[in-house]
Amino acid sequence: MPTLWTRMKAELGDSDAQFRLAESLRPVDVAASVPWYRRAARQGHVAAQTMLAFLLANGIGVPPDPRRAVSWYRRAAAHGDVGAQNNLGYMHEQGAGVPCDPAKAALWYRLAALQHSAAAQVNLALLLLDGRGVDRDDVEAVHWLRQAAAQGHPAAQVRLGLCLREGVGTDRDTDEAARWLQAAALRGDREAMAALAALNRASPDLDGPDLDVLNQGDDAAAEDEEEAFDWRHQAERRPMERAHADWLPPG
Repeated sequence: MPTLWTRMKAELGDSDAQFRLAESLRPVDVAASVPWYRRAARQGHVAAQTMLAFLLANGIGVPPDPRRAVSWYRRAAAHGDVGAQNNLGYMHEQGAGVPCDPAKAALWYRLAALQHSAAAQVNLALLLLDGRGVDRDDVEAVHWLRQAAAQGHPAAQVRLGLCLREGVGTDRDTDEAARWLQAAALRGDREAMAALAALNRASPDLDGPDLDVLNQGDDAAAEDEEEAFDWRHQAERRPMERAHADWLPPG
């Protein structure tokens, strides 16, 4: 709970105290935290602007308002906030609160990717693989996937493994593909587990993980393998979910 001193400073208009008060309230009463995020955001507190935008975009503790969320994301993104840049890109990609514009999405994703946001690097790579909003560039996509995979982002590890398996944007390398897929599988990623199973059947001599351990009690992953790995067509995108998980400050 917030200290009396923090609350007093917040009441007196200190934006840092307002943000800290909002942060302490959010885990127990998110609706009560919103006015404090708003007060800090109006004073130019960048982290408060980003969090307020997130709450507005998702309707958490407040009625959903994508257009206002975009406005707050823009303010924070203009000050270099990586989470705001990535999530503003998502809003443009999905047409949430603004017209759908993959080109603008790619611009914001790239700005955040250059600041080492793994989520933005994955999102930009997916646009590059699809040629949406940008010219298709498999080589650059693999570059960004490598950057994100090295930071431990499971979705990047899976996509990179699939690119290496198929020779998309890079030389085909089943050994390296297996290493990245294993890294994601060990985090419980079902797609990676199924891809490893397929890779091991195609290359029985390949050194790989004990798939029996990874797939304990999960026969459905193998059964759905063929459908799950037509990756050019399904390329699941959950940037809002994953990106927010990456940048939300600690509760």
